[in-house]
Amino acid sequence: MDAAFTMAFAGFLRIGEITYPNRKAKDFSTTRALRSDVRIAPNGYLMVFYLKRSKTDKTYSGVNIQIAAIPGDRLCPVAVIIQLFNRDPRPLSDPLFSVNNRAFSAPVVRKILLTRLAGGGILPNGYSNHSFHRGAAQHAHNCGFAELQTAQLG
Repeated sequence: MDAAFTMAFAGFLRIGEITYPNRKAKDFSTTRALRSDVRIAPNGYLMVFYLKRSKTDKTYSGVNIQIAAIPGDRLCPVAVIIQLFNRDPRPLSDPLFSVNNRAFSAPVVRKILLTRLAGGGILPNGYSNHSFHRGAAQHAHNCGFAELQTAQLG
């Protein structure tokens, strides 16, 4: 879950872009995030995630999202994905994320997110699966990114 949450924030992703309701869906491999959609540079400083479909990609042509490493940070998005792949090796044709070998669905992710927030002493009111995308955009704005730059990132 740490890898999914960290990647969602670092990549300005909507949770719906990396979750799936059912692996048996006929278009699963052509529309959902697979392990093969992640490429990590040999030096470990850059990860490229191929997003096959998104809410704003009206032609469904896909986009490569570059996510930089943050060396020394325990929440480095590249490091947590490498750690996930090392701890849980699976075929490249498998879903990028799963929960106890079950579907990584949006309702399950939301429940885990709200449970973690409450466990950390944060009131979960106002948080949703969209919080990663929205939070990343707000963070970019707070760091001084121009509105156009933030829009391009997200």
